[in-house]
Amino acid sequence: QDVYLKWSGSGLAPMSATILVDDLESYVSQYGTHGAVQRLQFIAATSDQRSLKIDASKLCLELLKRTTNTKAYTELYATVKELTEGDVAPHFDSVWVEATQKQSSILKEVYEQDLHTSKISQVKETIRTCHTQLANFCMEQGDYSSALKYVSKSREYCSEPSTVFSTCMTVIKLSALLRQYTDIQSFTSKAYHTPFKEDVDQSKIHAAYGLYYMTSGKYKDAAYSFAQVKQQNIGGTFSDVLCTQDVALYGALCALAALERNEVQLKLLDSSSFREVLDLVPQVRDLTLDFCSCKYASCLSVLAKLKDKLHLDVHLHDHVEDLCTRIRSKGMVQYFAPFLSVSLHSMAEAFNTDVDGIQSEVAALVSKRQLDAKIDSHKKVLHVRHANQRKATFQNTMRVSQDFLHTTQALVLRMNLLKHDFGVHLVRQKK
Repeated sequence: QDVYLKWSGSGLAPMSATILVDDLESYVSQYGTHGAVQRLQFIAATSDQRSLKIDASKLCLELLKRTTNTKAYTELYATVKELTEGDVAPHFDSVWVEATQKQSSILKEVYEQDLHTSKISQVKETIRTCHTQLANFCMEQGDYSSALKYVSKSREYCSEPSTVFSTCMTVIKLSALLRQYTDIQSFTSKAYHTPFKEDVDQSKIHAAYGLYYMTSGKYKDAAYSFAQVKQQNIGGTFSDVLCTQDVALYGALCALAALERNEVQLKLLDSSSFREVLDLVPQVRDLTLDFCSCKYASCLSVLAKLKDKLHLDVHLHDHVEDLCTRIRSKGMVQYFAPFLSVSLHSMAEAFNTDVDGIQSEVAALVSKRQLDAKIDSHKKVLHVRHANQRKATFQNTMRVSQDFLHTTQALVLRMNLLKHDFGVHLVRQKK
C-alpha cells in the first residue's frame, strides 16, 4: 500500500510513494518549492485532460505564493481563468502581488548596493556571499538564468572546498530547473573532484550524473549512476532536482532498457541500498521483479498503463517512447534466447499482442541484428539462425594457413640475413 505524506515547509516527504499524478498534492510534496512549481507548470502545459490542467494550475498558484515570483503568478492566473470559463475561478491575490513587488524592488536595490560595497572592500568571502544573496533573490523571483549568472560569478570567490561544492550543487539545481542538462554534467564533474565530501554528497553526485546520462540517451550509464544512490541521502536542497521516487523510476527504466536481466537483478534487486529505494515505489518494484522473472506480459502491461503518466514527467518526457520500445525489445530478445525455435502465437500471448503484430516487431529486431533468427511466416515460427559451420571452418583454415605462411617467410628472411651477416652492428667506443 502506498504511503503519503503531506506538504511540509521545505517540501520534503521522503516516504511518499505516489506514482506521478495519481495524487497531485502528494506527488509535489516530495519536492522543494521550485521543483514542485516546475513540475506542476509542465503538467499544466503538457496534459490533455482539462481537469488535470486546472488542478495543477491551481496548486501551482498556491505554491507560487511561497516565492516572490509575481510574474509567473499573474500569467498562470490568466491561464486558469481561461480554463475555468463558466466555473468559479480562484481568487487573485492582488494585495500579495503589489506588496511582494514593492518589497522585491527594495531588496534588489539593497542587495546590489551590498555587492558594490563588498567589491570595494575586496574581501572574497563577502563578495561571494553577496553574489549568493542575489542568486537566491533571483531564484525566488523565478529568474533562474540571472540566478545562474550570479552563482557562476560567486564560484570565482570560493576559497573552501565546502563552498565550492555548495556552489556546484546550486548550479546543478538551477540547470535542472532550466533543463540545461549539459551544465549538469560539467558541474557534477567539478563537484565530484572536490575534496572532503561526505557520503550524502556522493549520492547527490551520482543522482545528478544519472539525470544527465538519462537525458542524453546514455541509459546504461544512467542505470549504473542511479543504482549507487542511497535513499536516505536524497533530500534537502536537492529535492528541487530529484526525489527518491524519481531515482527509483529513472533507475529502473534505464536498467530495464539497457542492462541484461542478470545485471538488473544484481544492481537493483539484490542491492540493499537501491532495493530500499525501489520498495518506496511498489509499482516500479513489481514491474522490475516481473521483468527479471520473465513475466513479460505483466511487466509490459503495467508499463503501458504508466506510459501516459510518464509523459507528464518534466525530465523523462522526451525519452518515454524510446525507453518503452527498448524495454519491450529487450524482453523479446531475452524471451527467445533459450530456444531453438518459438511459435509466434506463444510469443504474441506472452507480449499482449496479436500474431501479425509480434511478427512485425520480431522482423524489425532481426533487421537491426538485435535478434539472430529467421521467421517462417507460413508456419508462424521463429527459428534461431544456425551458423554455416562449413563456411566458418573453411575461413578459419584459410586464416591459419595465411598466418603460417607469413610466419615461415619471416623466419626464412631472418635466417638469410644472419647467414650473410647483413644487419646493423653496434660499435662500442673505447674510453
